[in-house]
Parts: sequence; structure tokens; C-alpha cells
Amino acid sequence: MITGAGGFVGAATARAALAAGHTVMALVRRPDAWRLANLSGALSIHVADLSDDQRISRLLFRLRPDVVIHSAWEGVGGPARAGDIQFENIRTTLALTDAAIAAGVSKFVGFGSQAEYGRFDRRIVETDLPQPTMLYGAAKLSACHLVRQRLQAAGVDFAWLRLFSVFGPEDNPNWLIPSVAAALVRGNVPRCTPGTQKWDYLHIDDVASATLATAITDAATGVFNLSSGQPVTIRAIVERLRDLAAPGLALRFGDVPFGPDQIMHLEGDNTRLRLLTGWDKAIDTLTGLADVVNAMRVVTA
Repeated sequence: MITGAGGFVGAATARAALAAGHTVMALVRRPDAWRLANLSGALSIHVADLSDDQRISRLLFRLRPDVVIHSAWEGVGGPARAGDIQFENIRTTLALTDAAIAAGVSKFVGFGSQAEYGRFDRRIVETDLPQPTMLYGAAKLSACHLVRQRLQAAGVDFAWLRLFSVFGPEDNPNWLIPSVAAALVRGNVPRCTPGTQKWDYLHIDDVASATLATAITDAATGVFNLSSGQPVTIRAIVERLRDLAAPGLALRFGDVPFGPDQIMHLEGDNTRLRLLTGWDKAIDTLTGLADVVNAMRVVTA
């Protein structure tokens, strides 16, 4: 079962699991989950809000999934990252955990975030002490600790994937890569910072394959960095998008100043994930940007 299966990460994970021959139950909040439109005949879709504890409990008890992959989380961007919805996210995650335990699941895989760590400006490993600087990261970290305690007490395997930055087709349009790609496909010059910050981006297909590998590997328990491990500068990303979408278009870096809390180096060490699951990324970041541009051309045509 995948919660948040209509979202960017959840839908990609559903596709990967189906392609690998698994039976997939998709939990979505709204019936119009457009990212699942082409999969509607291949997977079991269930509409429910995680805030409805009783419905979630009955659903899991009836469906009896072997593994729960929890990607649903409200308020991942904008002002909501500092809003009270983050407390509700903790509560619903714990309620889902209790329902999963009661339904007899063998493993629970939750999605965390690099925001749990706070600011390091260097390569981050799982043993670094998390010091989140925003409520979103603190809520993810709290959920991680509380869920792990309950699952361990119940004898259920637990894995927590701290996702760094993800990109690819069907991403939310307000994030950096899709917004820049959309501007360039239309022939517009995006407003940019100097672009010297180094960022760790992982293609959505690699995120999905890593998630599936974690779910089906018995030894893959505990906290993992879900990252490419190979950061590139934002300037290199924007220039590659320009070369793909609008060759020769003059770019202006520095139109937007860095914010006061700008992180200049965000990188996750994914060694533990690779060693315990055998997974490795298949798509280079700059190469994978072609998928974004090609998809954007279809949308804007």
C-alpha cells in the first residue's frame, strides 16, 4: 500500500512497483489523481483522507497489505511548512502506523526529508545529529522517532527515507527545475540567483526504484539518505535546461539575491542505502533534465 499515491513520489513508486510485478494498493485523498490516470486498470485505488482514523484503520484491516509505503504529507512547500498542519501530519502518521501494526504489516517505509538535518553546508551522513531549523523538518524528525518506537515495540520492520531534492516529469510546477524549464520552453529568461549553490538532485525514477528496493529488502531498516550523492551547481542545471529548451538564449544570473538563510551546499551520502539494498542511481542529473524539458514541451504545446 502506498499513501499519497497521487503525489509526485507516490505515483512514481506505484509505477515502479507495478512494473516489478507487485500488487499495489494506492491510497489517495481525491479520486481525480491525474498522475495515476494511466494506471487505473492496473492497481487498486482507494479514496480516503488520512485524518479519518477509523476509515484508514478499517481499510488496512480489510486489505491486509504486507508493506506500507507512507509518502503522504501535507504542507511540503510555502508558508504551510511552518504551519500547524505539520502537527496534524505527525498525528496522522502515528495513526496510520497503529493501523498498519493492527493489520499485520511486515514493514513500514516512511518518507522523511533532508530538512530533518538542518543546515550543514557539506556532505551529510545518517549519523549526523539532526538539528532542523523549520517546523516541517522538526515534524518529519518527530514522526521518524515516534513511528520507529511503535514499530520496534510491535516487532515490525521500519525504514525511513530522508529525501533530498527530486526532479522529473509531473513535478509540482512551483519548484525550481520545472518553473525554470517552463519559462525557457516559452522563450522567457528566468530570474536567477548567482547559481553557485551546489544541490543534490535525484531523478524521480531513481527515487522510485530506491524506495521499492528498500521496501523489499529485509536488511534495509533504519534511516537512509535518499539522494544522488553527486551535487551540481544550480547554474549548471539552469544552463543545461537552457541548452535543451532554448539554445543560445542569454541567461542572467544574479538578478535574484541569495536569501539570508541560503544553504550553499546540500548533499546526502547514500552509501548506506546502496550497500544494504544494492540500489544505485541510473540517471545522471544533467542528463535527466531532458525528461523535464520534453514533458514541458508537451504541456505547453
